Amino acid sequence: MLLRWGAVGAVLAACLGYLVFSATAGNAQYYRTVAELKRDPGVGEARMLGTVQDDVQRLDDGREVRFSAAQDGATIPVVYSGQLPDIFRPGIQVVVEGRVQPDGVFLARTLLAKCPSRFTATPTK
Repeated sequence: MLLRWGAVGAVLAACLGYLVFSATAGNAQYYRTVAELKRDPGVGEARMLGTVQDDVQRLDDGREVRFSAAQDGATIPVVYSGQLPDIFRPGIQVVVEGRVQPDGVFLARTLLAKCPSRFTATPTK
């Protein structure tokens, strides 16, 4: 009888472990830096983190945006068509998903703005 309850407990623990693993693995998404993509653009889809520079151009009645993303001294031009986050502006960090074209431009299909922290400490005088 004790062996049977032990087997049931092991099966339940394995199921719970699988559920925790699958839930956290789906949320852990890796992104590449601008410098990594410049060195090796690879093939296929990529996710990149960068800071929007001052060269933002809005085209096609604002439905397309072109800008440079920079990080650690490297920059890459980005083109995105779609709805922009309200906080999109130069100086904000963005995560873009897409692919690097042969001409070196990152063609983004998704653009997400990283929210600046509201909980930063206020400088003391």
